[in-house]
Amino acid sequence: MRPRKLVYAAAILLTLSVNPTALAEVPDPGWLVGDRGQILHVRGMTFVASEGSANEIMLRAESAEFYPEREVADLERVDVEVAPGDGRTGFRMRCDEGQLNLATQAFLAEGHVVGTIEGDRQFEALWVAYDEVKGVLYTDDPVLIVDQDGRYRGGGFRYFVNEARFKLVGGATVVQDP
Repeated sequence: MRPRKLVYAAAILLTLSVNPTALAEVPDPGWLVGDRGQILHVRGMTFVASEGSANEIMLRAESAEFYPEREVADLERVDVEVAPGDGRTGFRMRCDEGQLNLATQAFLAEGHVVGTIEGDRQFEALWVAYDEVKGVLYTDDPVLIVDQDGRYRGGGFRYFVNEARFKLVGGATVVQDP
């Protein structure tokens, strides 16, 4: 039993011993713990997903709140690297905060998100998500893309990691340097 549950259980027992009619007023035990369940606070979290001897995903966060029952971690100041391999191209990105689903290895980056995909193409957006199952890195938020040919703005992008295919969506414009 968790220490917090012990404190709540002791408080309920004390209430019941003082007021026998309070039984009908005791909240459901699930309410005492809350919807979030147990939370582990971690400093310097590193998550590695690997297959065989190769690391596929490496994620580092300065701090995290990990919810074991939901297999989700809320992260702050995050660096993510998805390594190339087995027909998959890689990418790197960094963000102010994010959320990692450990069960599916999906990741949502938020805040100031900057990254690099194939061909040293750089992107910058307010949020970017990675769906590991579909093999796509994407955003539907305005994005700035910089590559060797110039700078472009779009309403979002799709980067198909398994196909090394990039698509700017939502209308693309060329950014002219002054």
